[in-house]
Amino acid sequence: MAELTPMMKQYWKVKEQHPDCLLFFRLGDFYEMFHEDAKVGAEELGLTLTTRDRSKPEEERTPMCGVPYHSAQSYIARLIKRGYKVAICEQMEDPAVAKGLVDRDVIRIVTPGTAMADEMLDESRNNYICAVYEDSAGAALARCDLSTGQFSAAPFQGRDYLPHLLNALAARPPSEAILSDAAASDGELTAFLKDRLGCLCQPAVEARFRPAQARDALCACHLRGEDEPFPEEDGPRMCLQAAGALAAYLAETQKTDLSHLGPLVIEEGLTQAYMELDLTARKTLELTETFRGKEKKGSLLWVLDRTKTPMGHRMIRSCIEQPQRSPAANAKRQDAVQELCRHA
Repeated sequence: MAELTPMMKQYWKVKEQHPDCLLFFRLGDFYEMFHEDAKVGAEELGLTLTTRDRSKPEEERTPMCGVPYHSAQSYIARLIKRGYKVAICEQMEDPAVAKGLVDRDVIRIVTPGTAMADEMLDESRNNYICAVYEDSAGAALARCDLSTGQFSAAPFQGRDYLPHLLNALAARPPSEAILSDAAASDGELTAFLKDRLGCLCQPAVEARFRPAQARDALCACHLRGEDEPFPEEDGPRMCLQAAGALAAYLAETQKTDLSHLGPLVIEEGLTQAYMELDLTARKTLELTETFRGKEKKGSLLWVLDRTKTPMGHRMIRSCIEQPQRSPAANAKRQDAVQELCRHA
């Protein structure tokens, strides 16, 4: 095997740390992909596959392709929509003043559930990433929209907890799910997430779900005070384990300040507060999209949505996807809307 150049040694060192990502490796004005990443990128993005090793035999050449750094977001968006994860490896110093090889490091990992750029988001709906924790006491679902900071968790207990968990996932479908070992081995859950919701499922490091590590991750993201004791009751305990694992994953991939997250809302009694609808009922009732065309036009949301802002679009969608059961709560909401309409 030919001796690697210093730059390719640097590339492989970074790539080995992120084997499940397509690595966008900054070289001057381009993000380059190499080897198998280049083949995937060329096929998915319609790029020309090339090489710098034209003088070498074909079997020794390094496939590569690249995109201009100033327009990289649109290319990343296309990869994210196809379910890939992209690690962005940036130049950490000015090449003009660097002595020798420019220092590079991954500054962010973009995934379907952590997309933030406008090109990657539909402003009229939340983009949720979730974590599911399961043990002998039941399960907990933690959910976050990284762009808005919403962060919540809900427990599901009892012998028949799984249908309730699946209905909650259907109410606010995530684009990415982090799973504990027990959740990842739950065939019905993973099939529902992948096949029915089109969600990217990722087994997480099980240690992230342990109470001590979960507590530390929540404290680091300012979602819980350092002096707050970890609850012993199964429901709240599982919620914090799921939320902590999700917080740890977000901190690891985003590599930036996450103080905008929260507050963490524990949704006790979720199945009592909201009407439960399974995925088949949601599709048949055409709540947010038509049954055949999968379009908003013709759905209940299309009829009712007269909001003027992205926040309004997201709120009314949420109200339709998770209808409140309480007549008093619905009346309070209607009174608030009436007051705003009369005295805008």
